[in-house]
Amino acid sequence: MKKIFIIIATVFIFTSCFLNIGTWKNDVCRPKHPNFKLQKAPFKETNLINFSKAYICDDEFRRCGLGFFPDGRMIGFATNDNSGLIALKKEDIKGLNWNNARTIGYWRVEDNRIKTECFACSEGGYYARKEGKIKGDTIIFYQNFYMLTGKEVREERYILSDMSFE
Repeated sequence: MKKIFIIIATVFIFTSCFLNIGTWKNDVCRPKHPNFKLQKAPFKETNLINFSKAYICDDEFRRCGLGFFPDGRMIGFATNDNSGLIALKKEDIKGLNWNNARTIGYWRVEDNRIKTECFACSEGGYYARKEGKIKGDTIIFYQNFYMLTGKEVREERYILSDMSFE
């Protein structure tokens, strides 16, 4: 009985490493069988998010961003520069929508708190979930990191830009 259990566990471990739940087609990442948990959560309208402009990551390079739709959907995008060292330009995001954006997901807002969930194709595919706050024209996501010296909370900021993705 132990041998059967060990064999089944070993097979499961090796096959789980090769499971591919995402697919790339025409530079667009999509889950093979969509299972967004946030899509099932109750949706509340809000006026805290701008739906016609892009929110750009406020890091050193400003090479990625988010776009929100008033129905609870969202898109993620990045610069078309292969080096990843050039900031997003208007031409990188002009005309992006739910069907042609590199990454898709959903958002929900409760008071000034925001939750997002998007699908990423790396590592076979996974659902990335973030939580944060909306402060004026900035969305701040918080992520906890646990180290030997204690817990560190890191912030990831997305600032409303003048670039439209519609």
